[in-house]
Amino acid sequence: MGPAAAPPMQLEILTLCREARYNGQFLDVTGAFDTFMGQRAPVVVPACWLAGRVRFERIEEGPHQVKILFMDADGRRVVPEIVEEIAVAFAPDLPTVCKAFALSFTQLTLPEFGEYAIKVAVDRISLASVPVYFLQTK
Repeated sequence: MGPAAAPPMQLEILTLCREARYNGQFLDVTGAFDTFMGQRAPVVVPACWLAGRVRFERIEEGPHQVKILFMDADGRRVVPEIVEEIAVAFAPDLPTVCKAFALSFTQLTLPEFGEYAIKVAVDRISLASVPVYFLQTK
C-alpha cells in the first residue's frame, strides 16, 4: 500500500482581527487586518485576536491536534507555539463539520519592521500560512 493521501480538511478562515468570539456555533470576527503600523520598533500591540475555522470531512472524525505558529521572516517565534487537542464529531446527517477558534493575543510584541507569518497545521499537515506586516509610518 502506498503513502496515504493528504486529508481533505480545509482551513476556511484565518485572520488577525480587532476582536473575535466563538460560542461553539458562531464565529464572530470584527475588524480583520494584516498590517501593523508604527513609528519605532518594537511595537507592543495591547490586544488583538486570531480567528480561524477548519472544515473536516466525515472520514476525519475523531481526535486531532491543531498547531499555530506566529513567526518572523527568519523563522523565530513571536509567541510560544499554540497546540490544542480537538475532537471532531458529526451529527448523523452531516457530511462535513467545522471547528473554529478565537485566540486572544495580549501585549503582542513585534520586534522589528518587516513580514511575519501565521502558520496553521492539523495533525502535522500544514493547512495555511498568512502574511502579517509591520510597517514604519512616514
